[in-house]
Amino acid sequence: MREPLMRMQQAVVAQMQRAQGRVRPELVVGPGRLYEVPRMLRDQGVRCVMVVTSAGFVRRGVVASFTNDLMTHGIAAAVFSEVTHDPDSDCVERAAAFYRSRGCEAVVALGGGSVIDCAKVAAALAVRPGKRVSDLVGVMKVRKALPYFVAVPTTAGTGSEITLAAVITDAATHRKYAVSDIALIPDAAVLDANLLLGLPADMTAGTGMDALTHAVEAYTNRFASRVARENAEQAVSLVFEHLKASYDDGKNVHHRENMLIASYCAGVAFSNATVGYVHALAHAVGAKYGIAHGWACGVLLPVVLEEYGQAAEGRLARLARAVGMRGASDHELATLIIARIRELAASIGVPGNFPELREQDIPELAAQAQAEGNPAYPVPEIWDTPRFEKVLHRVCGEGQPQAPEVREELPVADRSRAAEQAAPSPRRRKGVRIAAAGAGVGVVAGVIAAVGLHLRNK
Repeated sequence: MREPLMRMQQAVVAQMQRAQGRVRPELVVGPGRLYEVPRMLRDQGVRCVMVVTSAGFVRRGVVASFTNDLMTHGIAAAVFSEVTHDPDSDCVERAAAFYRSRGCEAVVALGGGSVIDCAKVAAALAVRPGKRVSDLVGVMKVRKALPYFVAVPTTAGTGSEITLAAVITDAATHRKYAVSDIALIPDAAVLDANLLLGLPADMTAGTGMDALTHAVEAYTNRFASRVARENAEQAVSLVFEHLKASYDDGKNVHHRENMLIASYCAGVAFSNATVGYVHALAHAVGAKYGIAHGWACGVLLPVVLEEYGQAAEGRLARLARAVGMRGASDHELATLIIARIRELAASIGVPGNFPELREQDIPELAAQAQAEGNPAYPVPEIWDTPRFEKVLHRVCGEGQPQAPEVREELPVADRSRAAEQAAPSPRRRKGVRIAAAGAGVGVVAGVIAAVGLHLRNK
């Protein structure tokens, strides 16, 4: 597809993303706010709720405490704790059957991105009786309001609590597929930093770099809306200030909460402006070698931004100014913010290259990234396969360039300001928002496909 036609398609999708971006969860932020969920459910008239989580999180004791609190509010809790990393279609269908068998009326997803994704698709099956997961794979296949859905993330990076997509592994083929529909956006997102205390440092690093990549790619993409840019700026500022501190002190509630807000803001940003070639490459490399997605993004982000060159300099310079950096030119500011990203990644243990990456695999991986990225992602400039190969050669082996000294004035991120910027637009009843989504479904399908694509192989 020639570049002008690709850009035209991306511009149309961007217009619809601005409309989709106004559909957001009710946002609840603060330590201990998990225990406001029973009141939220009671206000909806819910008498029995399915709590979707993992066995590991059950062992932490939070689930028992939460379900006891539900019972004191007169709400029965049915706990489905079979979700593992990369949940498959069998797991999702068991969750949906569990929901129906227990007479549940709402869903609370308490866990990381895998738990939230599993809960989303299980809830979709609950309202589409007779369907299998395979019937919902793709774009706008749900088209019906889910039961009241509360997402409570226990990691800070995926942004699943705000997105309209879920990734499920096919139990037979072991391939990953995206289910994408505006109906999958949760009704409420609860950001409770207490749930992240003690999260392992490597998971903190990987999920944090994923959030940073969401924000930077959304900001530098063509056609990014004002909403996307503002949320990306907030996310980058918060990550720069709080990721290293959160990595160093996993029990610090302040840093954990600000990373949750950063993840949410980054989710708003890429839901409005999509991701880019960092994700296309990270998906290919991660799937080939089993590298955690966030770590792959952390290696690739500064290298891809450098390869964009002048095509991204203006946007990177504006982002640098927004987070407090000073420089004499756009080129200097772009160089400084890339250096800051590389410095942050190194400080939390993210390497500068992939020791696993083999030279003979590069053509295959570059072709995969090119197929994913074009025409879906409105990146600063469109690459052919040799450009993807060039980037992969740079991260294969040693020899990463030294980062120049960073001169910056990072503003102190105030939580109340961050929460205000992350606050959703006024709520609409779910039936209304799904009906509205039905208008112009063909173009909306393009929007959702673009967002959902980046989650495949994640």
